[in-house]
Amino acid sequence: MKEYIAQRLEALREVMRREKLDAFIFPSTDPHNSEYVPDRWKGREWISGFNGSAGTAVVTMHSAALWTDSRYFIAAADQLSGTEFQLMKLKIEGTPTISEWLGSELREVSSAQVGVDGMCNSAANVEVLVSDLRREGGITVRTNLDPLDIVWTDRPQIPASKVEIQPVELAGETVASKLTRIRKALRDLHADGMLMSSLDDVAWTLNLRGTDVHCTPVFVSYLLISTTSATLYINKEKLTSEVEAHLESQGVKMAGYDDVRKGIKEYAEYNILLDPNETNYTLSRLVDVQEVIRHKSPIPAMKAIKNEAEIRGYRSAMLKDGVALVKFLRWLKPAVEAGGQTEISIDKKLTSLRA
Repeated sequence: MKEYIAQRLEALREVMRREKLDAFIFPSTDPHNSEYVPDRWKGREWISGFNGSAGTAVVTMHSAALWTDSRYFIAAADQLSGTEFQLMKLKIEGTPTISEWLGSELREVSSAQVGVDGMCNSAANVEVLVSDLRREGGITVRTNLDPLDIVWTDRPQIPASKVEIQPVELAGETVASKLTRIRKALRDLHADGMLMSSLDDVAWTLNLRGTDVHCTPVFVSYLLISTTSATLYINKEKLTSEVEAHLESQGVKMAGYDDVRKGIKEYAEYNILLDPNETNYTLSRLVDVQEVIRHKSPIPAMKAIKNEAEIRGYRSAMLKDGVALVKFLRWLKPAVEAGGQTEISIDKKLTSLRA
């Protein structure tokens, strides 16, 4: 792996040289500001070799560094060893911020320019970065390039796995009812509509589930809500005829995933709510309305209040897990006394019982 990192950095720097960029920043997230992302957006891992769930890689023409937190100091040090990347330990005294480090590294560069992919960085993060880099000697930020599309020649595609319906017996509320409640919450915020980017919020709202992220039942998509309509932007091959019928019956339109840019531009209400910590920078800049309401999404607070069906689901899951754990504890002592068990074999046993 480590020999490939040098080749990848060389290819990246060739693109940077051609685009007149002095540095590029790779976050750990995706266009939906997800904590766990599909393989397509694991660009920070691809360029650095570090596979922890949190971290930011920064590459200049002559240096490279990776910032991560204390959970990953040991793993990151091992995975970065033998590469150009210097480990930057977050929240440790003496560790510079990304902007401070770039200010130092690019001090001798005239009219320095740093690149970030505007689709994979939230509006709030880009705005802070622009402000911080301006103070570091007038460094500017460019957001309209994703060099991974050029240098990552075998880059994974967006997952094409099918979306499934979460039965209303388990969800406890229809999609139409949820949309009515969401529109009321938006009216309370004086908003005519919103762009929903968070994948788990979309899945909850539409009573759908997916497998695009390991151990997380979400699917890559956006949901644009107005006073009179709701449109799901998703790759159409992910939708079965049953899912399409489900959405149509609940008053939800469908369009291609990449059509969200067009949808945002053509959004015709007076104003729109955009959560700057959820909405990526590129889409936030495409909106053409009289007023953008920058406010946290109302959906997480709505999801936090569980209905009776959801509560039953939690209790059922806890009961099943409790039975699995009792079976495990009954097995554990004699198994260990008999010898031959390891942490890995015990983990496999517990996982099999919980499966």
